[in-house]
Amino acid sequence: MSDAVSLQAGYLLHYTQYGDTNFIVDFFSLEHGRVSLLAKGARSSKPRTRALYQPFRPLLLSWWGNHELRTLTGIEESGRALTLEGSALPCGYYLNEIILRLLAKDQPQSMLFAHYSLALAQLAEQPDKPEPILRTFELQLLEALGLLPEFAHCRHDGESIQPDERYLFYPGSNQAILVPEENQHIAIPKKTVPEAVYHSDGETLDVGVPVSGRTMLALATFEIDDPDVLREIKPLMRRLLQLHLGNKPLNSRELFSSLTPPPPPPPNAGIAAADETASNPATSEQTPSNDN
Repeated sequence: MSDAVSLQAGYLLHYTQYGDTNFIVDFFSLEHGRVSLLAKGARSSKPRTRALYQPFRPLLLSWWGNHELRTLTGIEESGRALTLEGSALPCGYYLNEIILRLLAKDQPQSMLFAHYSLALAQLAEQPDKPEPILRTFELQLLEALGLLPEFAHCRHDGESIQPDERYLFYPGSNQAILVPEENQHIAIPKKTVPEAVYHSDGETLDVGVPVSGRTMLALATFEIDDPDVLREIKPLMRRLLQLHLGNKPLNSRELFSSLTPPPPPPPNAGIAAADETASNPATSEQTPSNDN
């Protein structure tokens, strides 16, 4: 790899302050994958330049160095910043975070870069429909890293997945077990199917995720727009990603939770409250006003 890189397309994933005037920037680039750059004097730069250190903005960056932390030598915008609003904003941060956590530095991933750019554009255009965008990118990320199971051919007995059957999928071994009934227990004793219910270490018990054959085949082809498929794959993908992300919580999920409104009260909650007030007039008299 050359010591100097000029006008490399990419996006800022994350930055941290370093010293009084510097940033350390994590950058997802088209040709060099994820790189860490030292942006000297970035905090004291002109407002227009400092405004470029934002996620979801197409950039052109130049840097120099052959160490893990290189020196940023130039930054300029490459297009209009994408506006992510509502739930799309934490979804965008979620994409950035799983890239940071799973993609090693200096691994060129041009196809994944294209998928990421498209996912951001789709979140900006369809902020109220993030589920298929997120699940698709999760699949694309695992595929790029060589971690995606062969969903159409993952039965422990070598048979093909059938759309009208139910399975338990074990992320630890990437194997599926046919179950005769939907409500069958998830943990299967080792003596029954030893190779499927244990992680790769052969000792740690795994827990199967109930899933239909139809959904498994949809995962294999990335055709997951169907609402029933999306609903079924969410717990499966979460378990599969957690296997590689580890137990450290994702900050973006906490952000999303903070933006999610509480569920509405039951339909008869207001009636019950009114009945209680009517039966106990003293309650309404003693309750202070909260108009402020």
